[in-house]
Amino acid sequence: MIPLILFEYTYVFFLWKPEGYFWFFFLSPFNVVLALYLLQFSALLISFLLITICNLRYHPKEGTFKRDIEDKAYRYWTLRNIIKKWPLYITATHPFPWFKNRFSLRFFGVKIGKKGLCDNAWISSEFVEIGKDVIIGMGTTILSFGIEQNKFIIDKISIKNGVSIGAKCVLLPGTKIRENVKLNAHSYTSYDQQLLENKIYKGRPAKIKED
Repeated sequence: MIPLILFEYTYVFFLWKPEGYFWFFFLSPFNVVLALYLLQFSALLISFLLITICNLRYHPKEGTFKRDIEDKAYRYWTLRNIIKKWPLYITATHPFPWFKNRFSLRFFGVKIGKKGLCDNAWISSEFVEIGKDVIIGMGTTILSFGIEQNKFIIDKISIKNGVSIGAKCVLLPGTKIRENVKLNAHSYTSYDQQLLENKIYKGRPAKIKED
């Protein structure tokens, strides 16, 4: 919040005076828009610095770990998510949606290709790779982590070019989707499932749709 407070203080200090009232009100809409972006970028930048420090102590890695705070993988994963919580919340409530995933998640290292549509989905902020021309439907959840009783799982999700995923699908850790796959709405994948290229899948778990 500090950069935003300094910006607003400067704006008021220079314009809130008789000769500046016109410009104060005329520039108010631009001030609001700029303040929103400044708040988002500041939150992302500060959290990125904290994440960098956190990763120097323990570099994130894939695998199956014990769901116990004494386990380093689980402890530092929890810490990383706490650090990301505020900037991701700010991004999700932003009135301009084009920054929601394509900018913010890339900031944290998620690879998202060009010419895609994914801003209405919930995507894990690490261990996810999305190719070009990918469409992800509204309400879809992409999870690169999972909790199974006393086990904590981190497994990368890979979505190749030209994939279309319907609304309200769930992709579990380890899912690999090859090129030009279509996944019907309300479909789920299982752990480590691989969807073959140029196929249509549906169901829970997803299976190839018969002609």
